[in-house]
Amino acid sequence: MRSMSKFEFSVLIPVYLKENPSYFDVALSSIVNQTYLPAEVVIVEDGPLTNELDTIIDDYCGRFPGLFNIIKLAQNQGMGAAMNIGLQNCKYEWVARMDSDDICLKDRFQKQVSFLQKHPELDALGSFTEEFRSQPGDFGKIRKLPTSHAAILEYAKRRSPINHMTIMYRRKKAIEAGGYWDKKIFEDYNLWYQMLKMGCKFNNLEEVLVDVRVGNNMVGRRKGLNYFKQEFGFFKQMKNEKFINTAQFLEAISVRFLFRIMPKVLLEKVYYLLLRDNKK
Repeated sequence: MRSMSKFEFSVLIPVYLKENPSYFDVALSSIVNQTYLPAEVVIVEDGPLTNELDTIIDDYCGRFPGLFNIIKLAQNQGMGAAMNIGLQNCKYEWVARMDSDDICLKDRFQKQVSFLQKHPELDALGSFTEEFRSQPGDFGKIRKLPTSHAAILEYAKRRSPINHMTIMYRRKKAIEAGGYWDKKIFEDYNLWYQMLKMGCKFNNLEEVLVDVRVGNNMVGRRKGLNYFKQEFGFFKQMKNEKFINTAQFLEAISVRFLFRIMPKVLLEKVYYLLLRDNKK
């Protein structure tokens, strides 16, 4: 279905060699079966893919002619670079993000488009997510975030205020903010920070619109002193640019230092007991 005053937008998805083909297939299926369809789906192949992934992309291109725009990169460049290339190739003012292993609820885009049409002052709109392990609903953990712009602005001083895989944003604003940086940490958090500094208006819908697959060593990748050093640099930049004060800087790095030296088993408990809500 496409109506609602022809609100046209792109969906942007990076994919690379190590993606699970069955997860990728389910993710794409959740896009083409939306109650409100995008005008295009831009898939950035971040380096050569497996035959299985290539077959899935060919199948969707064949079944939905004109919907998919495939950007092939000769070598793997990382998420930040792949996303920036994808942004440059999106045709429409609004871009919706989607990861290659998550699942959009059937009415995700319809709800976001409806809200954006009622609030033309917004530059970016996200939502809550529900995390799952094998099948949606099997874990029951919700990542809730502040919904109003003022609350998002305040929350951004401590943690990323947007679930990246749920966002719809104005392409031009994201590019003006510098796009995604090429560091291996906070590619999305830094973009929100830069957009907020520019005066862009954000909001989160107070409901789950994307089921997010967890596991894949998500917590394990966020351990160690090297990871902390990059976090330290990011928050120091925030302090130097007067987005946060000294007390807020010290609080942010102190908490994160404890997290990075914490045993993985304990860190997982902290993430899921303190940083997530149980589904009611």
